[in-house]
Amino acid sequence: MNHFATVSKASRVIPFWVCESGRRWSDAAKRFVGPFQHDAGVDASGQDLGSGQPTFHVQVLDAAKIRALIAGQSDLVVLWELSAENTSAVALHVAQIGASRPDVMQWAAIDDVSRHPSDRLALRIRELGVSAVLHQPQELALLARLVRRRFSGLSSKSKF
Repeated sequence: MNHFATVSKASRVIPFWVCESGRRWSDAAKRFVGPFQHDAGVDASGQDLGSGQPTFHVQVLDAAKIRALIAGQSDLVVLWELSAENTSAVALHVAQIGASRPDVMQWAAIDDVSRHPSDRLALRIRELGVSAVLHQPQELALLARLVRRRFSGLSSKSKF
């Protein structure tokens, strides 16, 4: 039997880019999206068993770098940290990416703005192309299902 006949196509790696001033959101993304990096279809030796599930590579990038690298990506998630100081700049990036690349999944993290202004900001940023707004890093655990479903090609009838 041919050894290569039993080896399946390796799962694809999807970038999960985080644009933030610190490490809070990137650490959370590694924690909550990280389990997808360890595909259930990989055996103890690291051999892909053919599940075809994507893996996610969490990386911290500057906003300018995101804009420069986005053209070469077909599947991508971007998590933007919003603060009182950077709202205008991030909103511009989100709007430009939303208009030119509506296929890119963009999320916003708002954690240092008081609740009422945060709610208004969340509504405005969604209009520009953000599909989810997070207020606490733990919310990534819930949204990780959205990422998995979007990039694994599962139908809406899947169980989660």
